[in-house]
This record gives sequence, structure tokens and C-alpha cells, in this order.
Amino acid sequence: MKFFALILAGLSLSITSLAQAESFAFEEGTHYVELEVPLKLRNNDKIQVAEYFSYGCPHCYDFEPLISAWKQQLGDDVEFIRTPAVWNRDYQVFAQTYVTLEAMGLLEETHLGIFNAIHEERRRLNTPQLMAEFLVGYGVPPEDFARTYNSFGVRAALQQADSAGRSYRSKGVPALVINGRYRTEGGLAGSNANMLRVADFLINKERQRLAAAE
Repeated sequence: MKFFALILAGLSLSITSLAQAESFAFEEGTHYVELEVPLKLRNNDKIQVAEYFSYGCPHCYDFEPLISAWKQQLGDDVEFIRTPAVWNRDYQVFAQTYVTLEAMGLLEETHLGIFNAIHEERRRLNTPQLMAEFLVGYGVPPEDFARTYNSFGVRAALQQADSAGRSYRSKGVPALVINGRYRTEGGLAGSNANMLRVADFLINKERQRLAAAE
């Protein structure tokens, strides 16, 4: 029930956030920070929004319905991705699981379920074995999960996520990184919901910068 209430709040936010962002000038150093070294992005044709998150983070769980609704109203010139945080042993399992399910094409079916299991059902999914057992309920064969989880491709993607996370220089999750140039967090924006208003502002800022460069 809590999740659906947050979805409704997120839908309301997504409708009003762009107009609010356009009418309010957020300040660098107060509501967001500019990264010292802009990141090289895999797709220069779109403005990238990266959510820095972890399945183990309760704030990320609360943020999920808001950002799920918000990302649906992003323009065609915006690409949304997630970067899982790799801070400790538990977070590494969650991050490697995320990358594994992404490689298997199973994120859509499992993403919310993992969040719910950890934060609503209080299940411990902090080992590959426990995660594999949980995912059987989603029709994921344990041997397929283990093979992909331990594959070279997943390990390389995990290293890339860890490297990106270090470059973000974020002290917490969730955080949003706009086009590899700007980072905002709940602590900077004032709240996780307000973080989306700042993100809208920064997306428009990038649109203007890119248009001026053409």
C-alpha cells in the first residue's frame, strides 16, 4: 500500500517538477555540485541521467517509486541508467546481482521484488547463494544465475560501476548524476523528491549548453 501511495505522489511530482524547475534557479554548490572532471559517457547523442543506488539502501527503496514515475516523463533526448554502489561486501553482492540481471534481461521482472524482499520482508539476500535461492521464485535457474554472476562480462561491468561511483564522489545514495557533469543528492536538494526538481533543472541546463555548442 505504501509503495502505491508513493507512486501516486511520484506521478504528481513528475507533472509539476519541470515547470517548477524552469521557474526556480537552483545554485551550484548549494543544490548540486559540478564534477571536477566530467565523465566520458557511452552515448553522446543523449543527455544521461545516472541514478547511483543500492538495493541495500532504505532511502533508495523509498526513492524508487518517485524516480520510476519521474523517468517516464523524460524527453526522448534523455537516457536513464542506474549505477549500483559497491561500498562493502553486502553492497557488492547487490551490485553484482543488478549487473547480472541486467545481462540476463531480467531487471524489469525482478528489480522491485528484490527491493521489497530486503526492506519489506526483511530477507537477507547478502550472498550470491541467498540471492540465487530468492530468484528461483522468479523463474531464474540457480545455475544460470551463478554462471552469469561469475562471468567475465559481469565482473568487468561491476568494475566499471565501481569506477563510475568513485568518479561521482558521492557520500551517499541515492544520488543523481546529470550527463556526467553534475551531481545532486537529497542532502543538497533538501529532500529526495526535490532532487528530481534539481535534476530537471540540470537537464534543461545541459540542453541549453549543447544547443549553444552546435
